[in-house]
Amino acid sequence: MVTVSVKIDENLSNHYSPNVLTNVRHRLGRVAHTFRAALRLGRSRSDSRPPDWFVDKSQEKKGDSNEGIPPTCWGYRIVVDPSLPWHYKWLMVISLAVLYNVIFVVGRAVFWELNNSVPPLWYTLDYVCDVIYIFDILVRAHEGYLEQGLLVTDPQKLRRNYLSSKKWKLDVISLLPTDVVYCWWPPSDCQLQVPCSVIVRLNRVFKLPRLWDWFERTETDTNYPNVFRICKVLLAILVLIHWNACLYFAISYAIGFGTDNWVYNIDGPKNSTLTRQYIYSFYWSTLTLTTIGETPVPENDAEYLFVVADFLAGVLIFATIVGNIGSMISNMNLARVDFQNRMDGVKQYMAFRKVGRELEARVIRWFAYTWAESGALDEERVLSALPDKLKAEIAIRVHLDTLRKVRIFQDCEPGLLEALVLKLRLQVFSPGDYICRKGDVGKEMYIVKRGRLQVVADDGKTVLATLGAGSVFGEVSVLDIAGNRTGNRRTANVRSLGYSDLFCLAKDDLWVALADYPEARATLTERGCQILRKDGLLDEEIFRRSTVSQDTMEESISSLERAVETLQTRLARLIAEFSASQAKLKQRLTKIELRPKDEDEDQPSSRCSRRRLRSFETRKKSCPPTMPRHKTM
Repeated sequence: MVTVSVKIDENLSNHYSPNVLTNVRHRLGRVAHTFRAALRLGRSRSDSRPPDWFVDKSQEKKGDSNEGIPPTCWGYRIVVDPSLPWHYKWLMVISLAVLYNVIFVVGRAVFWELNNSVPPLWYTLDYVCDVIYIFDILVRAHEGYLEQGLLVTDPQKLRRNYLSSKKWKLDVISLLPTDVVYCWWPPSDCQLQVPCSVIVRLNRVFKLPRLWDWFERTETDTNYPNVFRICKVLLAILVLIHWNACLYFAISYAIGFGTDNWVYNIDGPKNSTLTRQYIYSFYWSTLTLTTIGETPVPENDAEYLFVVADFLAGVLIFATIVGNIGSMISNMNLARVDFQNRMDGVKQYMAFRKVGRELEARVIRWFAYTWAESGALDEERVLSALPDKLKAEIAIRVHLDTLRKVRIFQDCEPGLLEALVLKLRLQVFSPGDYICRKGDVGKEMYIVKRGRLQVVADDGKTVLATLGAGSVFGEVSVLDIAGNRTGNRRTANVRSLGYSDLFCLAKDDLWVALADYPEARATLTERGCQILRKDGLLDEEIFRRSTVSQDTMEESISSLERAVETLQTRLARLIAEFSASQAKLKQRLTKIELRPKDEDEDQPSSRCSRRRLRSFETRKKSCPPTMPRHKTM
């Protein structure tokens, strides 16, 4: 440490002491500010994330103020992203803890033998679940949420949002230390009495919404949502029957075991076991809530009221549950029913038009193949709910590698390829179908996805070549190159050997995409010319004249567009000048009209000015003198 001593003259110390103290205070403040800046710099360097120019620019506008800097915990910013996989696993853990409390707290409170069977195990599970509940509060206090489309990462704001929500209240209620009742009412004293002291832990059930969060997340992520929904409904049914069985056993204890035929009879070696007690209670609860069997007739008012309440609850709850299961099963078969309806409609049409047995059989086989391979999936209808950006991403993942196999599209701009993948359409051909015939005008190009094609001669028997998956044909015809000796017509017959899936790209779709990429259009045209030159199918003279005329036409169009833009600019300027002058004239006219009458008579020249402004025809510099009026004697 370096010590600096400053000697101050005693005569001047009293005079300058306030200024010296002020300067020292300012310097100490600057030193502290420098240390804080150095600490912030060190933390920013330790951050491994790449810089964001937008964030840097927005922070530059804020200046050097420390406002808006989120607080940290021991130098770390704790934010839980709900979209991460580990968060889903944590939801699974907390869901298991909730299910344990939902099932076993009520069961142990009623069936004393279950509570007294393995006390160390129950104590361990109880307090492990409590620890999980406590950790879940910490997780939820730092759980991010979306605000204006961005994940909130300010820990203070996250905690404030959590503490002001209903989730915080339910979490606190579920963790109230009700176990202190064990000091006066220990669980070991539960001998042939209902309820046991574990009933004080019933507040743990208030954590049930966390289980619904896991259900929703799983239903969204799973590939079998209908199956999961059915499992969820079955779990809800079992929990309701379990709770009702526990309630029946508790009412039987309150009325007295074996006092009548309705209550449970605990006498006998079999009926006194825990297994028989729970199974009979569960059986009685199932019959009552589902109303599908006969149960013992109640014999007193309390029993009648309980059975009536059970019947009403069973009708309402299970009607809803059965309806949901029915709709789920219907949704599972919805695609099959829709496909079957379409096939039946086509079959009825063919029978009405009498197209012939052979063609009917081909159509039916095509339907069967389509359903077996893809389930008659309509890609356009399925993806119609997505925004264009996501549809493009999916199309790129599915079709981009296929499109790159085409010779003319190799090394093209990524933007053009992304535009073209959205234009690809899947077509399915049956055995013996001709994809194209010799002499047809080429309006599409084809990429073989699956299956085998044959290039056959005009007799339809001689096989010239065989095309497999990844083969491409018709790519030159869609470019519509001038000088093509074939006239953009097909030069061979292509027939499907079996069932074949082909991607089709139409000529119109290609040129719509190329309108935004003139350089790529020139590149594709040159590659098409190279292919035609290689096969000797390009007339160079016609191609040269077409290129010259096209360039001349493009220059004419460009000059015409520039002239139109110039005229539009001049017209807009003239309109603006006319509007401004008209507004000024109207203002002057309004001022003149609002002058008092006496002032108008004293200044006869104003009437002349008003006439000039109204007529807009004469622009004289002065008015002729006005004759004075004489009163009539």
